[in-house]
Amino acid sequence: MKEEDIRKYIQNKLKKSFENFQIFEEGIDLETQIEFEKLTKSFFEKDFQEIDINTAEKNLYDTSFSETDKKEILISLSFSDDVKAYRLIEKFRTDSNNILKEWSALSLQKSRAHIEHSLSNEDKVYISSGLGGSGDKLRYFLVFSATKDITFTDFHKEIVKKEIDFTLTKFDGVTENITFYDYFVTVVCLIPIHISLDQIFKNILDECNELGNFMSDKVIATNTEKIDEETIVKILNEDPEAIKPFENYKDSDLFGLEDFDDDDYDEFDDEYDDDEYDDDDDYY
Repeated sequence: MKEEDIRKYIQNKLKKSFENFQIFEEGIDLETQIEFEKLTKSFFEKDFQEIDINTAEKNLYDTSFSETDKKEILISLSFSDDVKAYRLIEKFRTDSNNILKEWSALSLQKSRAHIEHSLSNEDKVYISSGLGGSGDKLRYFLVFSATKDITFTDFHKEIVKKEIDFTLTKFDGVTENITFYDYFVTVVCLIPIHISLDQIFKNILDECNELGNFMSDKVIATNTEKIDEETIVKILNEDPEAIKPFENYKDSDLFGLEDFDDDDYDEFDDEYDDDEYDDDDDYY
């Protein structure tokens, strides 16, 4: 979001207290999250009946059951009030070594949310992203680049690292990793959800450029995935083929932050408007 504070956005969107929220630590691929929500909707359009835990365990480990069948079993378990269902998902996630590992991780998140809601009967916002987060902070992958024809010197690197660390600390963020390349730098960091990314970018770039005007205003920011070096180079060169995949993720911003429409998060909030489905909890 460019000008809009995300705290205010969610408060207005959900009309719930933003103080009661949880960011899941584990990052889940966005395609998996979208598929999970769509299959969940389809699943509840059927005649849903809570699955027996013992039967579910047997079927999950039965090699004759298809991947789709197992995905539906995990969805069913995630909506059970029985803590044994949670433990079964947890065990299966540990044993999985394929695509179902992420699916079971997402089911585990949903199960935890469902059990917490059933015990407290309190509405809560649950936030799941591609890179995860911690506490009140989302994890981001950022890329800052030098201006045209400039290669980072040791002096440049020292300034950039210092300003990134200083700015993130100033806004209660956390620097997890900084990696320099010839003319760009990647940053993995945690940023409080209520802090404007624009504010952080502007602060870093302004402070760096006071000492040489060597930083470009091109910034890549995403909380969906860590981008490899080759793709970053193509994006900075505005290669349409490199940028195209990110158009599927409206919360991934390339070359600065763009304005969002009200429907940007509909994949993950009350798109389905089904009380049995979302148990009064909301997902992003």
